[in-house]
Amino acid sequence: MSPRAPRRPFFHSTGLFIREAFRTIRAGGWRLVALYAGSQLAIILIAFPVIRWLFAEALRASGMVGLDLGALSIGPGLPVTLLLIVVITLLAFWLISLQLALLIIALGRIRAGESLHLRVVAADLGHIAKKLVRPSSAPLVGLLFFLMPLANFGFISVLTRAISVPAFITGELEKTATGTIALIVFFAVIAFLNLRFALALPIFALSDATGGRAMRASWRLTRGFLTRGAVLAAGALAILFGSFGIGLVSAFALIPTAVSDLVTPDASVPVAAFSLGVSQVIAVVLAGITVAALAAVLVSALATWADELPATITLRDLGGGLDTQTVAHRTGFNRKSALILTGLAAVIVLVLGFANLRLVQELSSHPDTLVLAHRGFSQEGAENTIGGLEAANQAGADIVEMDVMETKDGKFVVMHDANLSRLAGRDETVADLTFDELTAITVTDQFGHQGLIPSLEDYLKRANELDQTLLIEVKLHGGEAPDLVPRLVAEIEDLGFLEDHIYHGLDKPTIEGLKAYRPNLTVGYTMAFAGSDAPSTIADFIVVEGWSSTPALQRAALNKGLAYLVWTVNDPEEQRQLLRDNVDGIITDRPDLALESRSEMDQDQGVAGVLSDALARLVRLG
Repeated sequence: MSPRAPRRPFFHSTGLFIREAFRTIRAGGWRLVALYAGSQLAIILIAFPVIRWLFAEALRASGMVGLDLGALSIGPGLPVTLLLIVVITLLAFWLISLQLALLIIALGRIRAGESLHLRVVAADLGHIAKKLVRPSSAPLVGLLFFLMPLANFGFISVLTRAISVPAFITGELEKTATGTIALIVFFAVIAFLNLRFALALPIFALSDATGGRAMRASWRLTRGFLTRGAVLAAGALAILFGSFGIGLVSAFALIPTAVSDLVTPDASVPVAAFSLGVSQVIAVVLAGITVAALAAVLVSALATWADELPATITLRDLGGGLDTQTVAHRTGFNRKSALILTGLAAVIVLVLGFANLRLVQELSSHPDTLVLAHRGFSQEGAENTIGGLEAANQAGADIVEMDVMETKDGKFVVMHDANLSRLAGRDETVADLTFDELTAITVTDQFGHQGLIPSLEDYLKRANELDQTLLIEVKLHGGEAPDLVPRLVAEIEDLGFLEDHIYHGLDKPTIEGLKAYRPNLTVGYTMAFAGSDAPSTIADFIVVEGWSSTPALQRAALNKGLAYLVWTVNDPEEQRQLLRDNVDGIITDRPDLALESRSEMDQDQGVAGVLSDALARLVRLG
């Protein structure tokens, strides 16, 4: 390795990276933006259908029509399923790597004073495609499929936008101090590793290094606080630019619809549809510029520290950077290209505008979505206690979701956790304690609310007094008696409340057993993860975790006659999106926020509010 050169001061390095990044983008002009946008479009139009088909075949091999982890079983088709999932993963990795590496190579050529012509891009595409099929590129899989998406860099490619830690996992961890600390440490480690491996893909794309060598070289180049800080600051500014730009465009896009609501309300739907189309086109361009800027920052950093690379790595010439005069002559724009691009953008806006007409009309309908308080209302009372039930009722929840669990002596209490350590500070399990022992225990939540563990009977009687409908989850701890369902039904029926409430659970055999035992009951199947299609079930509704919920899955459930509920949705923007999608129910720890949003939508007199929520969704995706 060459002797380590002195590093420039932090702010100087940050400014240098930002200036060179945007000079490179300006020099690349419309060709650079078109390269990224074209790659995204190719993935959406070609790769997505192929991946969806392979995924459907993988599920079909195991006898499933949709991804349902609860129904996955070991059988003769499982090896085929696993093999196809490996193929899908490798294909997605290859496409993401190809897309980003091609962009990085293009940025390197621009820095070196070369032009982006179709023949050059095609040659680069072939070169990097061959390099990526070698086993030596495998170490990059963890970076692109784990580290980057978990650090919220999933926006870089449409293939990784959905990769994140599910909200139900983070939500449960945040309910304890230990879990919160663990979560903070986890994301801090993820952020640190992203910084240390930030130059891995640029080194891989712009040199002869393998995936492993590129990651090791990146680790070496990014040592030192000032180095990591400069790269972080420059990258953050690039992302901030894109987010601010998309947000600003969205704000201005609201103005025509707001005016139309006041002056010509009948025209508001088409005005909103075409305003959304304009915003979508601009958002795609700005997203492309943001990704290009982030990649250009990394290329600039690599060029600055190239002399510190190991002697065994040969880096292509990245030039000495671009001055203002050079950039002014190489933007790639002229009157003809400007007219072509403007015309193309106008056509796309028209197509999107007409496509958005139906969407805006559907979103304009007032939602019939039910708001379900998750384990009561935890902001005002401990979960699954009488106090939490009363707080949820006071907040106006349509339904209160709660959990019922069997005790050691075959009775029932209202409890979610199989172990009492989180809520009672006791390392004991529900399965090992009797009814009398459990109902004498006081639980305390993260907000300091307290309450006794209630018996199922006491909880049902109080709900009846409040005229409150319940969603009763049949919770399993693993030590239940075989006749759990008949005994649970008998207890609720003896109290006279059986058909007053609805039921659900994560264990498919138990839930479908309940539905078969009492077909007149409304029973739901809760899915920790769902995908591709709604499951085959005799239940009346499905409850899908918000991380895997999609409009396509909602439509699939509707087509199968299944009601569609989503859990656990606490983010106000996500609640508003699901209300606009008119899902059948939202299960949330914050029913007050969801009820407030639903009330606002019920009072909507125009379309500006609808467009605002649609634009908010666009900003989140961007």
